[in-house]
Amino acid sequence: MFMGEFNHTIDAKGRLIIPSRFREELGQEFVMTKGLDGCLFVFPQNEWE
Repeated sequence: MFMGEFNHTIDAKGRLIIPSRFREELGQEFVMTKGLDGCLFVFPQNEWE
């Protein structure tokens, strides 16, 4: 499980930067979904299935 708070903006192309420590653990494929209270839930693909 990943926990933390990061404030980022979405760039002009609609992209969100994932913090590097999360990218290393998530791998190349992951699922991002809207969570509670304005949070994002991000899961490695294998955990989502």
